[in-house]
Amino acid sequence: MPRRLLLYLSLFYVVLAWALNTVLAKQAVAQINPLAFTFLRFLAMTPLAFLLVRVAGQRVHAYRRDIAALIVCGACGYGVYQYFWIVGLKNTTPFASALLAATSPILTLAIVAVLGHERVRSGRWLGAGIALFGIAIFEGAFSGATSFRIGDVLTLGASVVFAVYNVVSARLLDRYTPLELLAVTMAIGTVMLAPGGIPALAHTDFAAITWDVWWRLIYATLFPILLTYPVWSYGISTLGAGPASVFSFLVPVLTGILSVPIVHASFTRYELTGAAICLAGMIVSYALGRISLTAIWAQRTLPFER
Repeated sequence: MPRRLLLYLSLFYVVLAWALNTVLAKQAVAQINPLAFTFLRFLAMTPLAFLLVRVAGQRVHAYRRDIAALIVCGACGYGVYQYFWIVGLKNTTPFASALLAATSPILTLAIVAVLGHERVRSGRWLGAGIALFGIAIFEGAFSGATSFRIGDVLTLGASVVFAVYNVVSARLLDRYTPLELLAVTMAIGTVMLAPGGIPALAHTDFAAITWDVWWRLIYATLFPILLTYPVWSYGISTLGAGPASVFSFLVPVLTGILSVPIVHASFTRYELTGAAICLAGMIVSYALGRISLTAIWAQRTLPFER
């Protein structure tokens, strides 16, 4: 198999794994408390992340001057973020969750522009405006069928929180490797999930949990980060951050496609139209205003690992 084709297939595998995780998690939280599901997942995933650092021949460390920034990253990348995302997923569709989560890079642009960290080109704002217009159509704003669910509000909140993670983590990556930052911030996030996760576990009837839930939990533990992060990093280093980030736009599309046979989802015409306009806006934002933030977002974060 040609090397370039293998690379493209590898990146497609990553975005497919991320899309499938959203659909499978949606099924799981229909049978188990979402906070119990997430806390169990991170209890298993955090030590595996440290193992991944060890296998890569690296070591985990933290500088005292970075403690505050690391806590913010742990909260915005995993702790607080997961409260918003998993409860939001419980109360919306997988497709809506993936689409709204995909707005995080646009929100990141807004934050760096306000803070003056980078100059954001006008093409970026044009694309962002198109994407937001698409979301309004998706939510039924112009069809007389407005259906802005509480899950959609929470998922947008998760995107805002993750945008903060993007900005703060980018400032740390000249002192930490991506794997180190992953392990440290995930551990901090897991501690933050404990206040909600422990009571949820205490009220969970484990005898009633079927294998149908357990295998989804195993998938959510292994695939979204541990079995995709090395592949994604390889794709970035080989293909380049900008071109590889284009594959991320497939995640909402694949989530929508997978949700039809798995959760028997159906979509209205205005939802499909709004989703198409939103994705087009994000692509326009990428194509017309290439700045270093695109590279940071693609190379340093897992925007769809969830």
